[in-house]
Amino acid sequence: MRARLKNEVVRKAFHVSGITVPLLYFYLGRDYAILYTSAALLGFMALEFIRTRAHSLFPLRRTADMIERQKEKTAIAAYIYFSIAAVLCLYFFDKFPVIVGVSAALLGDAAAAIFGVWLGRHKLKSGKSLEGSTAGVLVVIAIAYALNCNPATIVVSGLVFLMIDLVELGIDDNFTAPLAMVVAIQLFEAIL
Repeated sequence: MRARLKNEVVRKAFHVSGITVPLLYFYLGRDYAILYTSAALLGFMALEFIRTRAHSLFPLRRTADMIERQKEKTAIAAYIYFSIAAVLCLYFFDKFPVIVGVSAALLGDAAAAIFGVWLGRHKLKSGKSLEGSTAGVLVVIAIAYALNCNPATIVVSGLVFLMIDLVELGIDDNFTAPLAMVVAIQLFEAIL
């Protein structure tokens, strides 16, 4: 259990590094954020080719072996999916929904995974835990509230996160969660 929690914390530390995308957008603007995220995506694609095709040449082999889930050993890693979603969000959506949605998706996912491994006792059909999903929803709601979303958007953000967290869509949630969160926030902030 302790080793599994440690691996999950390390794994999510890599995921949370994606927070640099909304931070760059906030401080330097859309163009720099798109340039940064696109460059990262290209670099990640090169690394991913090496990781999946020439694993012995992969420079982060020990780290990858420690944090990869079994299904990720030969599949595209989460950071590729996240980078694609981030580029799409940056390109097609407004600043506020991107900053809130991407931040909430990243931090909510990390909280759900870590609390699920650490405190998860009530397993759901999806294999996730009630405790982890609840932690993720609470973090998403806290972020939406802290960043001054309207009350309806705060609630919808939590519900969208919960749906993406619990329902297996057949597409990596590192792609669907940021996109779904940004779309929901864009819609609800525009309507209300």
